Amino acid sequence: METTFTPAEKSFRDGLDALDARKYREAAAHFQKAMEHESSDGPVKLVRLKYGSYFGLALTLASGRSAEGQQLCEQAVKREFLDADLFCNLGIVSLRNRNKKLAFQAFEKGLAIQPRHARILEHLSTYERRSEPVLPKLSRDHLLNRALGRLRHQVKRLVTPPPRDDE
Repeated sequence: METTFTPAEKSFRDGLDALDARKYREAAAHFQKAMEHESSDGPVKLVRLKYGSYFGLALTLASGRSAEGQQLCEQAVKREFLDADLFCNLGIVSLRNRNKKLAFQAFEKGLAIQPRHARILEHLSTYERRSEPVLPKLSRDHLLNRALGRLRHQVKRLVTPPPRDDE
């Protein structure tokens, strides 16, 4: 038995395929089309917010940075806060817009909903979190913490063996 999709669902699936193929402009066009199909069906639905989040992600990936993409992803997670995919999209867009704090908060919320979310775990593995300040009683910006932090980083680089090519 063949599954039939609405025009909005078909456009959304085509957008996901284009996103996987890293054809971000094409993906954005498909997600925008899905949103248009959905809006012609009546009032704003939660599924339209999901399309908007993916549209925002594709816009940001296509352009490098996008305030509109950030806004679309933020709107989606405010209204549909139990979807880990939407938090993942917000995290990726926030990283592209150089807002690491918001990105990691979004990733954490997404993992709270779905602890083994593959895309979130993949993105988190590529970014190192900051180490704790060397002197936790002092602020991170304190002169001693900054100097000792740099020293700790240099020592770590000296002590850690370089990766081997034969593995």
